[in-house]
Amino acid sequence: MHKMNLKAVMVVFVFQVLVGVLWYASTPTQFLGRFVLHDAAELPSWDVLVIFLISSFVYLWFTAWLMLRVRNLTRIGQFFLAIFIWILIVLPNFLIVSLHLELGYDDSLYLLSYSAVNCAIMAFILPLWRPSRSIFKD
Repeated sequence: MHKMNLKAVMVVFVFQVLVGVLWYASTPTQFLGRFVLHDAAELPSWDVLVIFLISSFVYLWFTAWLMLRVRNLTRIGQFFLAIFIWILIVLPNFLIVSLHLELGYDDSLYLLSYSAVNCAIMAFILPLWRPSRSIFKD
């Protein structure tokens, strides 16, 4: 029986969080409407951070689970599966939410590009790092 590679999932999650911290820390001034060091106390609240971390982990876990269930796909097929999940599920959902919240074009593009980078990280690492197999049965 195939098992999910928990090490790969955790490495991808930590890498996505680190990229998110760097992405937010290097936000261009035009997206913030202020200088980065000016009024630095306006960080997201803990509630927003926790919800973001949980939603990112659930999305990653679902994709890893789906890759495990679709065993007949090659690694390239799993790569495209992760990309198509983002294109067909995440992208339309994001577009509807950004229209509903009336986000500007720059803000939407900035957030969407971060989401695409997260998807690319997941699409490259998860298919390539298969779970190690044990000679002992569980």
